[in-house]
Formats: sequence, structure tokens, C-alpha cells
Amino acid sequence: MNTTRATLALSLALSLAGCASMTESQCRVADWYRVGLTDGGSGTEQNRLADYAEDCGKIGIRPDTTAYRQGWGQGIVAYCTPYNGWLAGMNGHHTKVTVCQGQAGYEGFAQSHRAGLLVHKTKSRMTTNDNEMRRLQRQLEDATKDEDKRRIRDQMRSLDREQNLLRNTLRHQMTFAP
Repeated sequence: MNTTRATLALSLALSLAGCASMTESQCRVADWYRVGLTDGGSGTEQNRLADYAEDCGKIGIRPDTTAYRQGWGQGIVAYCTPYNGWLAGMNGHHTKVTVCQGQAGYEGFAQSHRAGLLVHKTKSRMTTNDNEMRRLQRQLEDATKDEDKRRIRDQMRSLDREQNLLRNTLRHQMTFAP
């Protein structure tokens, strides 16, 4: 019975990582330490507890704030690593860095986050250029005047040069991955 309840609580905690509210049944069985641990471990702000308090308060249940904060404190230490900073940056998450401010691993997290954001920016620019290249290719196929074809080819060559520079930049940026 205890194993089943622990498994249920862990599953509940893991499922809560991606949502801001709880159902009545989730409020009733919540292991607040594990909920906090999961939230901290996923880089969720500690103020998520206020959302839980509001949702669970509607049915007369108060979260165990002490247990939640203890769990969150353990989870955030595991989250605030250079590797997670890198991932958050590469995914373009600008706000994730604030959750680690004041935590032991903040400096490494923030440095890797900045490096990851540069990679994200470079990849975004490359995607934009790829889309522009496809658009120009369609224009070239539809162009009938030699002057238009020449102008489009010049634009495509310029984009191709930029893509080469961006690929080299990306290779360099990836050397800073933790």
C-alpha cells in the first residue's frame, strides 16, 4: 500500500511540473515535498506555490508550505547547473535565468545560459536565412527578365556567404557547451 501511494505521489508530482494548477484529487493526495522537488528540479519559480494554494484552497486544503519549500530548495540546486543553463539558453528561455539568482550554482548557470542564448540566436538567424533562400529560389524560378534573375542570384550568393559565416560561428559557439 505504501509503495502504491508513493508511486502515485511521485507520478502526481511529475505531472505537475508542466501545469500551474491542481485538481481536487491532486490536492488531496499531494506530497508537497515532492511537488516542490519537482518544481524546483524543472526550474519553476517558487511562487508556483501560490497557484497551488489558490486551487487547493477552494476545497479547503492548504499546501504544506514548509515541505514544499524544502523540496523546492533541493530541486532548484539540481536545476541550477551549467548544463541546464545551456539548455534553457539554447531553447531561447530568457526568463529561466532568474529562478537561479541567489542559488549556489547561479554563476555557472548564467554563463552557460548566455552561451546557449547565442547559439539560439545564431540558429534562428540560420533558419530565417534558409526561409529567405527558399523564397528567393521560387522568385528565381518565376523570373523572366535577366536583370531580375541576376539580382536574385546576387541575393542568394550573399545569403549563402552569410550562412557559411553562421555555420562557422555556430561551431565556435558549440565549443562552450558544458
